[in-house]
Amino acid sequence: MAKDNIVPKGKWRFNEDVAKVFTDMLERSIPNYETMRQLTYLLARNFIVNGTCIVDMGCSNGLSAEKIMSHVNDCKIFLFDKSEPMLTECRKKYQSQLDTGHLFIENRDAVDGWGLDNRCSLIQSILTLQFIPKDKREEVINHVYNSLLPGGAFFLVEKVKCSGDALEKVISSEYYEMKHNHAYTEEQIAEKRKSLKGVLEPLQVWQNFSMLRKAGFTEVETYWRYLNFVGILAIKR
Repeated sequence: MAKDNIVPKGKWRFNEDVAKVFTDMLERSIPNYETMRQLTYLLARNFIVNGTCIVDMGCSNGLSAEKIMSHVNDCKIFLFDKSEPMLTECRKKYQSQLDTGHLFIENRDAVDGWGLDNRCSLIQSILTLQFIPKDKREEVINHVYNSLLPGGAFFLVEKVKCSGDALEKVISSEYYEMKHNHAYTEEQIAEKRKSLKGVLEPLQVWQNFSMLRKAGFTEVETYWRYLNFVGILAIKR
């Protein structure tokens, strides 16, 4: 696994340099990362229906779909991202499955939708929605809702803002301490924070809940949280 030694300059981009070290970046930057991945998979497998579609919105290098891929027998799986360097890594990962007629890896912006209305039993957005402009997120959630079959599930994992400055200060401080403990330097932490400003724009948990309910989801619950990261499960009825 290539090690993340990036010191970003300018606005954050999911370019070739990031794509090459992305797995290491996730493992060292997302607190309780493996637990989140495993729990998302364990819950998600309960909603997969043979003969339906599964979407990973913002699939990056394909890691977020890995556990789901191992469970699926008879579904069409769509891995979408708008970063071509990420998709290059994703295609390498799943090269042997690209000719099966069950896996589709495509360059798509989530804002544009994907034309799968009422065909999906499972959709996941793992650390993706936070990078979409705030004024476009409700539109994306509407695409998700319309794509799901009744009983289908949407898994949303996001970085979130705290409800007050004191909480934000304490939790952010612990988060950056975790990154120190994972061998990131002060310069790397500071430059990445600066680079992500205006690119990654987290909402509060209640704001994500509000968008989901406005789209039509009536069952919405937090299933995982660690510091300023949260996993939300929404079911379409």
